[in-house]
Amino acid sequence: MVEILNMLLLAVVQGLTEFLPVSSSGHLVLFQHFMGVRQGDVFFDIILHVGTLGSILVVYRSEIARLLKFDRAAVGYLTSLFVGTLPAVVVGLLFRNQIEALFHSPLFAAAGLVLTAGILFSTRFAGKSNPLKEPWEPRAPSLGRALMVGTAQVFAILPGISRSGSTIAAALWVGLPRAEAARFSFLLSIPAVSGALALQLMDGNSVESAELLRLVLAGATSFAVGLVAIKWTALAVVQSHFWKFSIYCLVLGVAVLVFLS
Repeated sequence: MVEILNMLLLAVVQGLTEFLPVSSSGHLVLFQHFMGVRQGDVFFDIILHVGTLGSILVVYRSEIARLLKFDRAAVGYLTSLFVGTLPAVVVGLLFRNQIEALFHSPLFAAAGLVLTAGILFSTRFAGKSNPLKEPWEPRAPSLGRALMVGTAQVFAILPGISRSGSTIAAALWVGLPRAEAARFSFLLSIPAVSGALALQLMDGNSVESAELLRLVLAGATSFAVGLVAIKWTALAVVQSHFWKFSIYCLVLGVAVLVFLS
């Protein structure tokens, strides 16, 4: 029972922090360290990411359906997503073992949170608001802009550095309107999370049948919580409150660094 409660707690943490710009990977490393459970269990982390991936597919289902029409506008937008995905794929494949080793370091995760705080605070001075229009029509950012956002996503591979925080910040700084910056960031996470899952499956990772139910429950929990968190984050970006998450990241990061020093 205690193990199930621990798994569910981690699932809630994942669901909230995957989309709130406070680094899900950093929080999972810290929670696993201080709770003394599942330290370094990358497959479990991926299961939680699959749950949050499901919430993206639900929240952005109309945008995904529009892109699947594969007309000129959709292909252009999909091309930008592809270009934005490439940097993380290359770095992730070349330095996979070194990156996974960092997930054992709460100190690194805490330092990453402090860096995330600086990234988030910078968005106070970047980007302009824009009215939300329905139905959405894809207007692809230039390939250069997509590449810059994708480069920001590379740093978010590291624990403690928020993927949504770094990519939304980069999108704002290269000139994307606020609503589109959030949308592009969340759609960009679909191939990133899918690729991470594929790597784990190719490694032949498996679980016992008795543990499968608990993993499914944890994934479902992260999915449900993620549905709420993704809407909160998108709203915060549009309403220019995104930078305020930097306060939380700074306080938590510094507190952990002091505690572990």
